[in-house]
Amino acid sequence: MLTLVANRFYASALMGHPRVPRPGVSLALGGGFARGYAHLGVLLTFQQHGIPVTSVAGSSIGSILGAAYASGTPLPKIMEKCREIRFRDFARWRVSRFGLASNERLGALVQKFFGSRQFEDLRLPLAVVATDLGTGDPVVFRQGNLAEAIRASCAFPGLFEPIQIGTRCLADGGLVAPVPTRAAQEMGAGIVVGVSVAMHDGHRGAPTNIFQVVSRAVSAAQKHQLEGWEGYADLVLRPSVQGLAWDDFEKIDEAVEAGSVVARSAIPKIKQLLDRRSEKESTFGMQGEVLLAESLR
Repeated sequence: MLTLVANRFYASALMGHPRVPRPGVSLALGGGFARGYAHLGVLLTFQQHGIPVTSVAGSSIGSILGAAYASGTPLPKIMEKCREIRFRDFARWRVSRFGLASNERLGALVQKFFGSRQFEDLRLPLAVVATDLGTGDPVVFRQGNLAEAIRASCAFPGLFEPIQIGTRCLADGGLVAPVPTRAAQEMGAGIVVGVSVAMHDGHRGAPTNIFQVVSRAVSAAQKHQLEGWEGYADLVLRPSVQGLAWDDFEKIDEAVEAGSVVARSAIPKIKQLLDRRSEKESTFGMQGEVLLAESLR
């Protein structure tokens, strides 16, 4: 089921979820195929340093790893399973007029690995962002079928066929939300931390295949979206993964380490932001108690 609230820029399935700030971090995980394994390094470091993650929003690979974490699956187990995954595990080549491959296998992979079929089964609030190819708007899933939402969010144009859900034709969420910070903010949290692993393959010169053509075109368009998504983040982390190709899934350790390095450097800042938020909430709480006491006189 998808509930939408639309404005000029956004279509968001957030009805029934009040925007009440909760202490902790709302983590926004961006797209980037194999580079996205850096998200695991960020999550691992946050866990080691006691940084509370209270909600997660994800686009593309960020939606997969975000869902895995939100399901309550221990990080070591997630990393173990990711080491086994290759492109063939979630894609099936079948050239059509809509794409080079289908990501039907991804749906089965999600159910097998996470043990969660619905958003409602997850232990943490999760938002998955996809792109409506009919309107060009973001569509944010917060409830209903988890596998379908993730398949839509990962349907990179030209490579994967778009996903039809209801009357909507949906594609990769990274097209409109390279790092889904707005979705993360709208779930309510102490602070919003975005993790950007970028889309460009890191190589200069002319592209050598159709995927590089499409990914570089998307990357070029995303450069002009920085002000849009960065404005919703309290902090943005950028793991150094430019040397990894989109399909370097076997280099998970390199990506995880890059995520860990940038996260460790940000721990003092994050703790400072959380402390400030706690102080503000304590002040507002005291003011509320005073007002309540005065109203009862």
